[in-house]
Amino acid sequence: MVALMLLPGALIVLTGFNAGGYFPGTPAVVAIVLTQVLLVRILQARRPFEGIAPVTLVAVAALGAYAGLTLASALWSHATGRALIEFDRAWSYLLVLLLFATVKATQANLRWLLRGLAAGMTVVCVAGLATRLAPDVWHTAPDVSNQRLSFPVTYWNTLGLLGAMGIVLAFHLTSSLRESRLVAVLAAGALPLLAATLFFTFSRGSILAGAIGLGIYVCVARPKGLLSGALATIPASGVLLAAAYKANLLDTLDPTTPAAVAQGHRVAWVAGGCVLGAMALRLACAFLLDPRLRQGGALGKVPIKAKRVALAGAGGLALVAALALGAPHAVAHEWDGFIGGAPTRLAHGDLRSRLTDPSNDGRTELWHLALNGFDAAPSKGAGAGTYQTLWNVHRSRPAYVINAHSLYLQAMAELGLPGLLALVVLVGSILVGIVVRARGSRRVVHGAVLALAVVWILHAGVDWDWEMPVVTLGVLAAAGLALSPRSGAGSPAAGLRGPAGPSEAGGGGVRDWIPAHHTRIVLGLLLLGTLVVPVSIVGSQSKLGEAEHGLYASDCGAATPAALSSIGWLDVRPEPYEVLGFCDLHRGRPRLAISAMKAAVAEDPHSWEPYYALAIAQASAGIAPRASVARALGLDPLEPLTIRAARWLHGSSPTEWVKRAGIVKSEALASNHLSILPS
Repeated sequence: MVALMLLPGALIVLTGFNAGGYFPGTPAVVAIVLTQVLLVRILQARRPFEGIAPVTLVAVAALGAYAGLTLASALWSHATGRALIEFDRAWSYLLVLLLFATVKATQANLRWLLRGLAAGMTVVCVAGLATRLAPDVWHTAPDVSNQRLSFPVTYWNTLGLLGAMGIVLAFHLTSSLRESRLVAVLAAGALPLLAATLFFTFSRGSILAGAIGLGIYVCVARPKGLLSGALATIPASGVLLAAAYKANLLDTLDPTTPAAVAQGHRVAWVAGGCVLGAMALRLACAFLLDPRLRQGGALGKVPIKAKRVALAGAGGLALVAALALGAPHAVAHEWDGFIGGAPTRLAHGDLRSRLTDPSNDGRTELWHLALNGFDAAPSKGAGAGTYQTLWNVHRSRPAYVINAHSLYLQAMAELGLPGLLALVVLVGSILVGIVVRARGSRRVVHGAVLALAVVWILHAGVDWDWEMPVVTLGVLAAAGLALSPRSGAGSPAAGLRGPAGPSEAGGGGVRDWIPAHHTRIVLGLLLLGTLVVPVSIVGSQSKLGEAEHGLYASDCGAATPAALSSIGWLDVRPEPYEVLGFCDLHRGRPRLAISAMKAAVAEDPHSWEPYYALAIAQASAGIAPRASVARALGLDPLEPLTIRAARWLHGSSPTEWVKRAGIVKSEALASNHLSILPS
């Protein structure tokens, strides 16, 4: 059971070092792993559904409905490849939620799960921090926004969210007196490193969500070791953050200059000292302070009524101070700055100044477009994975955008009201279920799960965390386990009853059901059948990667069979057809290229790229490309490639089309705008 509890942490490491799990192959691999684990549980466990509670069924049903709607949207979006990839991601989330929902949530199980999650998050974050503090030792390639730490996840805000969630869990582990001394000490040492990682991402949303999560944890969990955890981690984290803030050369476009490397090394030494200091303080508290806290010492003997009066008084004073300092006006001003949608303003180019800038980096336009997409088709949306095509048609600036930077608004645009309702039910059932269970002996550990879920739920509203399994899998695993019933059929005694015991006679429900042998086989076969989609995606993505690398290396001898193999695995994606078409052009066979590009158009008829590629193939064959170019321009009026193609291929001479098609093709393959870039 311990190995199962550590699985989500291992998946965080796996996805963290594979672009956060963003690209199609990684979620498919995760789905394959989870399917096999769930299959073993169904076939081997005596009561494979003992952890299921009514609220769990609601959450599973909601996520299942969302996944099913995602797949069904291919019927009206006509982009089966996009829908299938999005379905596979949602399916992997459904599997992890279902797998851990079937397990009975004992205190030991929950502790091991949270330990594993914290360890996985720390491994990924520390690996990223090491590349910033010692780039001469751990070198990484320049990124899109190199001044913000993103390795190994590849997206700075996702790494920031991972750090924020890691901070919440590490603080829980070091503050809970139910944890062993070793775990508490190690968690205290990890927290300053997680805080430094979060800082170097400069992710304001993650910082705010993490702060809210910590506040919820303290208020709900009220761990007895709160004072020990705070004494060990706050000073060490503060010192390291101060050193990181002063290292201003580490947040530039080139943080690898000799001066920046020197700053990084200094911060690394400070980090080492802070880690050791936090661990030493926590160890000292374990011997000197924790025994008193366990016995109700320190603040523990203060009467509950006095505590409530003190909290009410402190709250009143804080409210008066806020009003006196003009907090309402300041909040209104900050809100106006956030919702205005202006890009972040950096004082004198200093990235640190963005931490106090309320702007949302242009997300307002993305959100408005999602709402417009919802208004156009409120009952079904445009189809899963199609927000990018909506953006390309209606955008007002030449920014490359795939997601709406809000899970809930993107669901509205792509899946309509049913998709949004499914998410609301999922989120609501998780929150309500955990809150109900966060009482008594479960208060501390369930408070940690609640804080973790709130951090993710809030941040998912302003970024594309759903597309990054590295920050989503762990939350759903913890939520599924934490929703296990507090007593009754889920208690240890329930597991001792036989098939004809009182629980079954009284209708104990799914969690008391012991499937017969043939029923287990049927369930196992059904589960095995679901492997078709992720296995196909893994095969398709692997071969597509080979084809893309072959194309860009001008090795069509390798690219063509790889593209054909990718189609053999999954024939509903446009990219392998485009690779075939470009290779046909390379070999001087434009007629075959036209056939390949038309197949790509058929698989994604609302994307500009297949039409653009088709125009190149038509021009190469001396066939008028104007209609295809016009269609590509209509689907993305601001795309530089289509604009230049329209200029180059506007004439009426087949000879000129053939001559200029080679120029346009070379420009296409030299750009970074096509989806067939090597991944």
